Amino acid sequence: MIRHFEEARATEPERKGHFQWGAALGAGLIPGVLLLLAPRGSPWSGISLFSYVVMGRPMPPGLFLPLPVLCLLHLVIAELYGLIISLFVTHITQGRAIVAGGVLGIALYVINFGLVSLLAPAWRGSEIGVLFTHIVFGLIAAGAYRGLLRRTAVRA
Repeated sequence: MIRHFEEARATEPERKGHFQWGAALGAGLIPGVLLLLAPRGSPWSGISLFSYVVMGRPMPPGLFLPLPVLCLLHLVIAELYGLIISLFVTHITQGRAIVAGGVLGIALYVINFGLVSLLAPAWRGSEIGVLFTHIVFGLIAAGAYRGLLRRTAVRA
């Protein structure tokens, strides 16, 4: 017989359906840092660690920003995206949240593409890689938000 055995208790997010800022900030930071390490959403892409890339978009030729500034810009955008995705997946289950995160990644890509086309057309190019990065970001951010939620034990 096993001593001091306790059955696992089911847990539910605190105040179900309530937005949690800490989890949302973590949901932006986690994929943001991962995409600094694998800038195109894939470790096998042609872009290497700490390349001059912001959310999958490589720097256009002739434009120079210091790498720390680019990393900061990337993380600020990641936090903004993480907050947006977290708002949308607050009221749905983990599995559906991940699927919704991928769809929201596509929606964020479309918005990103429109803004880049209007404000900085030199940053356009290699859009398949940028789209893939946004989808990967959305999948990770949604899963991270649902996983980081503070939870309480459910009483039987």
